[in-house]
Amino acid sequence: MTMQQERERDLQSFRDFVEESRWRFAKTYVESYPHEYTLQKWGETAGFAHAIRCIEEWGVSEPFLNTQRKYLYLDESKYWHMGNPSSDKQEDQPTLINRAWLEMARYRENASSLGYDDEQVNKLVTRWRLLLEKAQRREGR
Repeated sequence: MTMQQERERDLQSFRDFVEESRWRFAKTYVESYPHEYTLQKWGETAGFAHAIRCIEEWGVSEPFLNTQRKYLYLDESKYWHMGNPSSDKQEDQPTLINRAWLEMARYRENASSLGYDDEQVNKLVTRWRLLLEKAQRREGR
């Protein structure tokens, strides 16, 4: 199997994981960086572990605060995990995967459900876009 075939097989498996997973909106980040997350304990452990491997194998390294983090850009989203998959310590292993839509305006409905009115949501969408543009300039993208 070629590297490209392996990549496509892994990414299809990742897409299947995404479809089968339960995603929750991260309410505390509605004003700064809207995204969703899924937890390892909500699903099948082997699928979660494979998803982490896909992020590590096929993701790109980008700066995050004072460190580097792997991000997997796939379809219309960006995925990343929290934790260190190469650690021998169980407590350091990733137990959640985050997902952010690249078009952050898709989070309008989530913000509305938290009580933000239309004017506030419009301001949030503008803020989200500015924050994303600033991050992309900082990352050289």
